[in-house]
Amino acid sequence: MRRAYSQLKPRANNFITILNTAWLYPQADVTAALKTTTYKYKYDGNIITCPTLDDIIGVYVDIYTATSISQPVGNEGYTLGVGTLLEDMGREIKFCLTNGEVVIIWRLVKQLTPQSPATVIPTPGNSPNGTIGFITTFCSYGDGGYALGLDNIQVVRLG
Repeated sequence: MRRAYSQLKPRANNFITILNTAWLYPQADVTAALKTTTYKYKYDGNIITCPTLDDIIGVYVDIYTATSISQPVGNEGYTLGVGTLLEDMGREIKFCLTNGEVVIIWRLVKQLTPQSPATVIPTPGNSPNGTIGFITTFCSYGDGGYALGLDNIQVVRLG
C-alpha cells in the first residue's frame, strides 16, 4: 500500500494581532519615505542597512510619518485592533546595521479582519479593509520599542 505525503504547508500562513494596537506599513509609504528621508541608509528591496541605530530609528519614524499622512483618520497610520487576522504574503524587509546585526524584521501581510465597530474586535483600529503592508515580526530591542519610536511585536503566527 502506498502512503501519500501530507499536503499541509510547512508553515502556517496567518498571523493574529495580540496585546495592543499594531501598525501596518504599506509599500507605497515605505517607498515614499525612503525617497525623502535625510537619514543614511541603503535599500536593496529586502534589506534596509544603516550605519547607526539612530539612522534606523530615523528611517523608521519617517516611514511611520508617511503612513500617518496617507491614513490620517482616528489613530493615525494603518492601525489594527487586537484579534485582527492577517495573511502572510511571504515577503519581508530587514532593518540591519552595517555590521550585519538584524535590528527589525517586517513581514508583508494582508489585513483580513475589517476594523469597524460592527466586527468582533473589541477595539478596532483605523486601517481600511484589505490593507496590505509590513508588520513587525522580530525586534532585537525587546519590549522597549515605543520609547525609541519603534513598534513592539504585536502578532503571533497561527498554526
